[in-house]
Order: sequence, then C-alpha cells, then structure tokens
Amino acid sequence: MSGGALDSSVTLEEVFAVVGTKRVPLAPELAGYLLLEVAEHADPNGGDLDPKSVFVGDEGTVALVKPKREGAMGDAEASIRAALARLLEASGSQTPALAAASKRKGGGGLPALAEELEAALIPVNRAAGRRALARLAREVKRVTLGVGRNALPSQASSASSAEV
Repeated sequence: MSGGALDSSVTLEEVFAVVGTKRVPLAPELAGYLLLEVAEHADPNGGDLDPKSVFVGDEGTVALVKPKREGAMGDAEASIRAALARLLEASGSQTPALAAASKRKGGGGLPALAEELEAALIPVNRAAGRRALARLAREVKRVTLGVGRNALPSQASSASSAEV
C-alpha cells in the first residue's frame, strides 16, 4: 500500500471502535481473515501488535506499518490472539474453531497461528475474504466520517436534542 492508500485505509483500532459500538456488523470469519493476514505479515520479533499500525484498505488489503521504537515489548502471537478474541467478542458471534484459536496459549509462533486460522476458516477463500475486508473498511470509514445510516450522531443533532 502506498502512502495515499494508507490515507484512505482504516486502522484496526478504528475497526475495534466501530464494531464495538455495533454500527458495522462483523462476521466471525471476517475477524479470522483479518487476523490471518496480520499473522502472516507480522514480525515474529516485533512485540505486541499495535492496532494503530494495522491498516485495512478499501480494496481489502491489510498492511502493517512497523512503528519506530527501541526494543519490542510483548509477544506478537499472544497479542494477535487477543485481538482475535476482542473482535469475536465485539462481533457478538463466534465459531468454535476461531474461539479456540483466540483462547489458546500460543507458543508455536506466527506460522503455527496462521495455520490454525486457515484450518478454522476451511474452506479458505482469500478472494472472498478480501472483498469482505474491503466492505468492512468502507463501512468503518463511513461511520468515522459521519456518513450514512450507521454514522455517529452529529454534534449539531445531539445539541438540538439536548435543548428540547
């Protein structure tokens, strides 16, 4: 993704915020596809996953931007599993295999986690996953920009309702 593509993307942090408010639905399989992409591209020695550094493009691509910091802290695998658990909880539904993957105490590293997620998503259809991620990114962007039926109430409408 280029700089312009990153500008039109949404971060995992924004996805957490919007999905957590139930303004955009998230199927558990989509959470699995998103974190599968993250697990496949994350630096195993990079420490905890920073939701601000994961970008989902409106074409369904997922990019990780490595923040500049000294000495990575934490465990990439454990933090990706925690992110999966958080997305599954926010979605309001789970599949048994994805729930198990989110709760498992890692140890096998990112390649093992990616294999586990692929097995949970059988049959794997990456093209469909990218299309669904693109739709998620567009919907999250619309909510954060205050556009559409799921948009957050504007300041003006909340001020006028407070006056009534």
